[in-house]
Amino acid sequence: TCFIIHHLHHRETMARKSKKTVEEQPPADGGDATEEESVVQMDSDDAIPSIVDNDNGDEDDGVAPEETKKAEETSDKKSAKKAKKNNDNMIDGKETIPFMDTFYQLSSEDSPKDRSIAARDLIHHCFFTGQGINHKDAAYALTRLMNGLCTGRAASRQGFASCLSSFLRVAYSSSLNESDSSAMEDILKEDDIAEKLKADMEDAHPAMILRQKLLSTTQIIAPEASSIVKGQKKGPPKLKGIEERDHAFGRLFGILAVIRSGTLGVKDLSSVVVEGYTKDLIDLYHYKNWMKEPSAHALIELLSSLDTESNLDLIAKVTNSVITPTLFLSAENKVAEGDRAQWLQKLTPEQIAVALHLQTRQNEDIKYDYPLDEPLVTVESVPTLSTALSSTSGVVYPRSHVVWNTLWMYLTEEVKGCRQLRTTEEFPSIIETIMQHVVVDILLGKGEERSAPTNERRSLALQIVCALCGSSDLEIALPSNLIGSVLSPEVVVRVFVNVLCASGGLGKKISKEEGAEHHLKPMTSNAMLDLIDHCCEDDDVSRRMAFAKAFLLTDPRFDTKTKTQTISSLLMLENNGSETSEESERQRVAMWQSYLSFLEEEIVSATSLHNATVYIELMFKLAKRDLAKAPANEARRVIQFFMSGAFFDCSDLSDPSATKKTPSKKKKKNKSKAASESPSPPQELSSGLRIKEILKANGMTSISHPARAIMSARFYSLLSDFVSVITSQNRGGNKSKAFYSEGSRPESIYRALSEVSGIFSLLETSGAKQFPVPSASLETDDASDANPMEATKKIMHQVQKIANDALVKECDGSGDKDVLRAKAVFTTSCASLMMSLSLQLNSCGINEEEVEEDDDVVESVHEYISDLAECVDGFCQVMEDESSFMKKGDEGNPLAEMAGLLVNILSSPVGGEESGKTNPIQASASKLTRETVKLAWSGIISVITSLNAKNKTLKSLVDEDVMSILIESVCGEKSMGDEEDDEDDESMEDSDSSEDGLGDSAVFVDASEAGMDLDEVKDDTPDDSKESDEESIKDGTGDEVIELDPAKLENLLLEDSDAEMSDSGFHGILEHHAGADKALAALIKLKQEARKASQVERERIELCNRLRCAGLLDTLFSVSVFNSGWIPIEAVLGSIVPILRSRKAIAKSIQASSSANAKKSLSERNALLDRLSTLLKDKISKFRCTGHSEAEELALKASSDIYEEMKRSVNVAHCSCCSVALITAARCIPNLEDNDDVKAIYVGSVEDWSTRKATKIHARVFEDLIQRMPSLASLVLKEPLMTAVRDAHSPFLKCESIKLLSALYKHDGTNADELLSKKASSSTKECCSKVAETLQYALGDSSLQKPKHRDEVLIATKHFVNYLQAQEEGILTDAEIRAFQETLKTVKRNCKSTGMKQMCKAVYDKISVLARREIAEDPTPKRSKDSKAPKSSKKQKKSKK
Repeated sequence: TCFIIHHLHHRETMARKSKKTVEEQPPADGGDATEEESVVQMDSDDAIPSIVDNDNGDEDDGVAPEETKKAEETSDKKSAKKAKKNNDNMIDGKETIPFMDTFYQLSSEDSPKDRSIAARDLIHHCFFTGQGINHKDAAYALTRLMNGLCTGRAASRQGFASCLSSFLRVAYSSSLNESDSSAMEDILKEDDIAEKLKADMEDAHPAMILRQKLLSTTQIIAPEASSIVKGQKKGPPKLKGIEERDHAFGRLFGILAVIRSGTLGVKDLSSVVVEGYTKDLIDLYHYKNWMKEPSAHALIELLSSLDTESNLDLIAKVTNSVITPTLFLSAENKVAEGDRAQWLQKLTPEQIAVALHLQTRQNEDIKYDYPLDEPLVTVESVPTLSTALSSTSGVVYPRSHVVWNTLWMYLTEEVKGCRQLRTTEEFPSIIETIMQHVVVDILLGKGEERSAPTNERRSLALQIVCALCGSSDLEIALPSNLIGSVLSPEVVVRVFVNVLCASGGLGKKISKEEGAEHHLKPMTSNAMLDLIDHCCEDDDVSRRMAFAKAFLLTDPRFDTKTKTQTISSLLMLENNGSETSEESERQRVAMWQSYLSFLEEEIVSATSLHNATVYIELMFKLAKRDLAKAPANEARRVIQFFMSGAFFDCSDLSDPSATKKTPSKKKKKNKSKAASESPSPPQELSSGLRIKEILKANGMTSISHPARAIMSARFYSLLSDFVSVITSQNRGGNKSKAFYSEGSRPESIYRALSEVSGIFSLLETSGAKQFPVPSASLETDDASDANPMEATKKIMHQVQKIANDALVKECDGSGDKDVLRAKAVFTTSCASLMMSLSLQLNSCGINEEEVEEDDDVVESVHEYISDLAECVDGFCQVMEDESSFMKKGDEGNPLAEMAGLLVNILSSPVGGEESGKTNPIQASASKLTRETVKLAWSGIISVITSLNAKNKTLKSLVDEDVMSILIESVCGEKSMGDEEDDEDDESMEDSDSSEDGLGDSAVFVDASEAGMDLDEVKDDTPDDSKESDEESIKDGTGDEVIELDPAKLENLLLEDSDAEMSDSGFHGILEHHAGADKALAALIKLKQEARKASQVERERIELCNRLRCAGLLDTLFSVSVFNSGWIPIEAVLGSIVPILRSRKAIAKSIQASSSANAKKSLSERNALLDRLSTLLKDKISKFRCTGHSEAEELALKASSDIYEEMKRSVNVAHCSCCSVALITAARCIPNLEDNDDVKAIYVGSVEDWSTRKATKIHARVFEDLIQRMPSLASLVLKEPLMTAVRDAHSPFLKCESIKLLSALYKHDGTNADELLSKKASSSTKECCSKVAETLQYALGDSSLQKPKHRDEVLIATKHFVNYLQAQEEGILTDAEIRAFQETLKTVKRNCKSTGMKQMCKAVYDKISVLARREIAEDPTPKRSKDSKAPKSSKKQKKSKK
């Protein structure tokens, strides 16, 4: 018994591994099967809990009935006997379902688990009771189970079939003794119907009897009289349609139950039984169309259950004797003998599935008869079978027809956990043919004379693609070279792109409000996610790249268009910044290298500009992503590729290492060895050689000029980003992750740009030819004139030599360490700027279709490089020999020359932009130039910072000329001069034009005043005249808008119809045309608008230039410079007022920008405004004067000017900037707390703010002073603020004064006195009595009785009391405290708000516990009240008289 139990458990375990399900197809011929019945699946018999293992008791805790009590827990004998009696109905200590109730529970549709428990209890009752096998109940159960197969109620068919499978398995495996036969024979003996069937059979096997019993139970058609079993008086009545359908499904489920029970695999089983079941399934196949697929599926499962190793003869016999004649050569498939092509055309998908299963590899040794003697699926037969295969689209998703699963099993084999294509030469071609003829031509409707694809066909196409891509249960792994055939552009577009991009049904877009979408979109999205997840789990880089190529070749912007992360996931573009394992990093590098090779090929071989542009952008994005992490080898490769393709003709490029000398006789002996060790080409030439190879392979001569232009723009932009990343890495201080771990920031950038320049030189020496520069400046008629390009290269080499010598000497330590370090930083930064300028001399060639560019940029670059070399020489002289430079006093200031040069670069198209032209190449190149300009200026400042102690001359270089250049570049011309501001600051709005009522004549007046001649007006009118016209000509004349072309308007004025000769009047007199005035007015307006637009564009560019130059001031006014203390106080304080005035002018222009033209530069104005504000608040405000002899005089002068500027502030923000600037200037005054001038400024400011209604000063001024300089604020603000509390002209200002006053006493729990000087702390305590009186006055002020005002006063009082409470000694006298308390009582009594009363009480309580200040006694004795003053001598004399 134990052996049988173990054997049954092993059989169940093995069955779980080969579990399959049966799925039905809805009736296609109008049968009676409903959709609910047709898709119902039979429960797997493996879901039934084990009835023999004692380990499964916990699985049924949630559904088992209540456990019986154990005998040991009760002393009642009757209960013990009852428990002993019920032991036969227990499984693992749990009560079982009664036998008769199990049949009802088998049809439960609540849960498959309920049906499994019922089946377990039924089998346990029949086979595993204490009395042994219950044959009678088992026979009854067998009959009930077969009858239940024909029941369509709830889930009866699934539950009964699953239970029948387990029942048969146990019945054939159970016996009372090992020598006895199986229990099935004894059970059949108890079955009357089985005994009657057995009587009509000779030597009937139990399996044959069971089959006959199943057939008799599930009869589809009433039997003939001759077939009626003996003993039956009459055959069963004729079945109804619904009953006939139920019996058909019952027979199918019953046969499947027999197959899954494993009884057909019993040894010595007669082939008649197998043939019988096979014939039964084929009969079901021919019964109805909707029964074809389930029957074929069951037939395949029957054949799979037979062991191919021991039953080869049985499979061959069943196939040749039953399947071939009745299934493949039946009447519906009957064709002329030998006509295989016609036979293939008549095959159904189900017949194809069975044939493919028989021809799989495990059945190759079996010899089949015609027509299975030859392979069914070949390259030639697929077009014939395509119609049958595509007809399976009617199967509802997610289920696919059985033929597809069988087809994939036929074409693949199991290898290392996945299915791979079999090693047959024809199978890859079969896959390609299936995709072309079945998917593309039929399912997607691309073939000739094909109808539009339906959603069902798209669904089937999607399932086929997913299966071949490995995202199905089969996990097929096709070779990389076949993925492109599966995911061809036609397939990707129609299966994925069109569905994912559609928002409505049938591919029609609808509004977002309706919320509907293409009903295939969820299915396609899930399929795409599964496909990508499966592919990303594979470590094969070539497969992932093959998938990425397929989607990119369809649409390079696949992710953007479909709003998915397909390409990003495949190429590992996500989470690039996070840390990854070494294996993942290695895979990513290999993936990106392969991706770049693909992009290079697509860019070079692109036949359209659109494709080239898109792939260039993809390469650029990849490079930018790679810049985030060192060493950025992919980004370097992209830079080399863009450079080689944009600026060079690589058709004659050759590998220097490939050129070999003629070998001698001795060397010829080792010829083979030398050939195997041939050196690889230099890495710097790999991109150029790659371009040459691709061009040659595609029969092209060069990359198109438009593509080269885009590559050149991206080259400059990417190189600029590369420099920016190096800058940020060096600032971060983490050199381990930097591109160049050794060296400073200028040295790292110098190395990067030197590498690029070196590649340029290597390409030229290796045969690559630079494209000509479209400039006339390089074409000289005189042969004696030097070539500017050669002169520039010579200058660059000289500066590079200086930089290299400085680096070498620093490494050798030969010289002053500090001087060499400063010189190395300065020269490398200037050399980097020079190389970035020289890169702009490269060209992507001349486009014959376009006009040649102006050569101003090229000439400017040559001039800038020459001037930069002179500045480098001048600075090097100052650093090396200070005395000799001072003797040459007549020579210019090298710092001023350098500042002027850098400002000119940033203000020109070389480092900025040009008016009226949009050149993306120049814009990208100027971005790189701006980065190196910052580097060069930082190098100069670092030299002065590091050497100012040793070299006093460097400190004196920052003079008035330098500051004038820098300030005027940011604040505008003449900003350093005195500004006479006589305009009225009271109003910021433009006055109304006086010509509003003149109509068209106003335009003529404006034109005449401006001296406008319509024939001479051009867009490039000088700035002065345009500015005067801008002032004199106003908008908004109110005329009717006439939108005409200027040329048409001029012709209108000259037409003959405008001046006709009058016969009745004087001859030769022209009559005035009525429309001439309006036409002329419209023409003038058009000219004005063109001029205004040009003027606005120039202003915008000027603002951008000023923004760029602001970076120079940021570097000069940095914290490191201020901390070193070398910058003169005149340079800092002298810059404040011009910056404030410039900021005010910009703020005014922003407030007055109401026209459309003015708004075009609004963003630039706001940016410059914010930049100037940041410069004042975050940069200059950190300046501290360190012992200058004239500091007080300069600071007072600056404070006075700033105060005057503050009194003319345009808004709160500008007033705040003036406030910070005033504090900065005041900090430079020695003994500031004793300075009366500063006190007078702030006292006057408080008075102006509190008493003058039109004041421009805001409370922000005093808040900044309290926050930044609390000591000075305590000394100068208390008295004027207390006066303002009484004399301010509005309650709001009184409240603001009280808030500011309380801020001086605000105590947040820390020792606030530590922030104050002794003088300020003493002054604060001395003024407490006056402050108390002021607060009492405010509490009783009738103008401050509103709740919001009273709250402010009470809060200020609370802060003041907190300050008093924090002091150790008493501050107020007892009388002052009592007066304060009386005032609070009065306020509390008059308050209506509960919150205010509570606050009054809280403040009152705090005041009550304050320490009192004792009043000092007068040393002179006081006269008592009783004593009288002595009378005068005169009065005494009178009294005597």
